[in-house]
Amino acid sequence: MMRKAIRIILLLLVILIVPAAISEIFLRYAFYTGFDRLLSDPDGDGSEIEEAKAFLGTCDDVYILSDDGLKLHAYFYNRNSSGRYIITMHGYKDTALYNGIFYRYMAECGYDVLVIDVRGHGKSEGVWLSMGEKEKDDLLLWVDYIRTMDEDAKIVLHGVSMGGAAVMLAAGENPANVVAAIEESGYSSVYDEFQYLLESHHIPARLLLNMTDAWCRIRLGFSFSSIIPSEAVKKTEIPMFFIHGSNDTFVPTEMVWPCYENHNGEKEIWIAEGAVHARCMDKYKDEYNRRCLEFIECYI
Repeated sequence: MMRKAIRIILLLLVILIVPAAISEIFLRYAFYTGFDRLLSDPDGDGSEIEEAKAFLGTCDDVYILSDDGLKLHAYFYNRNSSGRYIITMHGYKDTALYNGIFYRYMAECGYDVLVIDVRGHGKSEGVWLSMGEKEKDDLLLWVDYIRTMDEDAKIVLHGVSMGGAAVMLAAGENPANVVAAIEESGYSSVYDEFQYLLESHHIPARLLLNMTDAWCRIRLGFSFSSIIPSEAVKKTEIPMFFIHGSNDTFVPTEMVWPCYENHNGEKEIWIAEGAVHARCMDKYKDEYNRRCLEFIECYI
C-alpha cells in the first residue's frame, strides 16, 4: 500500500515538475536577456556602428522609473529644441546602436530624438523581456517624459521588430501628443510568432505554447498569448507607416498584412524587396529615411 502511494506521489510530481521545467527552459530562451547578442554591422566595415556610437556620445543620459520599479535609460538628443520628437525603440536582444541610420538622419533634419535602451538592454535595468507588453508601458512612460518637458510636443514613435510590436501596442492606447508612428518588422501576435518559429523547426507548437503561457502567467505575471499588435491597431487612428522586408523569414512578411488592414487611421505600407528581418533600414538606407521623413511630415 505504501509503495503504491509513493508511486502515485512520484507520478504527480513528474506531472507537475516536468511541464514546469520545460516551460522554464522555454521562458529563459525566449524572454531572458542575461546574455549579449552580437550586432551585425550593416556595412560590414564597422562604420555605421561607429557613427551611431559617436552620435549617442553627444546625447544626454536620461532615466525614468518603470511601473514595476526598473530604472530605464535612454539617450536624448535635444539640441534642436524643435518641439518635434522621434522616440525610437530597438528590437529583440539588439542594442540602441541598431537604429542609428534612422535617428542620426532625423536629428540632421532638425528633429530631437530619444533613443531607448529597452528594459534588460544597455543601461536599462531588468533581465526579462515581455515581447512588447511591458515594453509598451515603458514606451508610454517615455512619451509622458517628453510631455512633461514640452506640453505642446509633437511626437513620432518608431520601432523595429519587438520595438515595432511595442509601437503598435502603444499606438492602441492613443497617447496624447503622438502624431504618427512607424513600425518595421513587427509581428501580428506573439503566439503566432512563436508557433511559426517552433513549427519551422519541426517542433509541435500548440501543447508547448499553451503549457508555457500558463507558466509565464505564474512566473512573469503576463500572458504572451494576449499580446496581439494586430488587434491593438484597431483601437487607434494615429497615422501609421508599416514596413516589412519581402524576404523576412523570422517574422514572416505576411504578418504585416493583418496589422495594416486592421489599422483604422491614415496609413501606408512598404514591402522592401529582398530585405530580411529588421534589415530594411540597412538595405535601403536613403530610401528608408526619405520614405519615413515624407510620411512623418504629412502629420507633424
